[in-house]
Amino acid sequence: MPKTSFEPKTALVATRVTPYIKVIIEQQASREGLTSSEWVRNLIIKELKAENLLQMVFKTPKIRERD
Repeated sequence: MPKTSFEPKTALVATRVTPYIKVIIEQQASREGLTSSEWVRNLIIKELKAENLLQMVFKTPKIRERD
């Protein structure tokens, strides 16, 4: 799949959680085949979209029907 031109991920957001929460994050991320970082990033993006603070990143192409 060709790479698309998106803004590179260079900014860092750090937070502290309890060891218990860290384990839960790691387990859930693993179940979804993601790293903890990817899982938390997806959670943040999902929340921002739910609050209409972030535009849709991925849009499906419009498909014309055949005549």
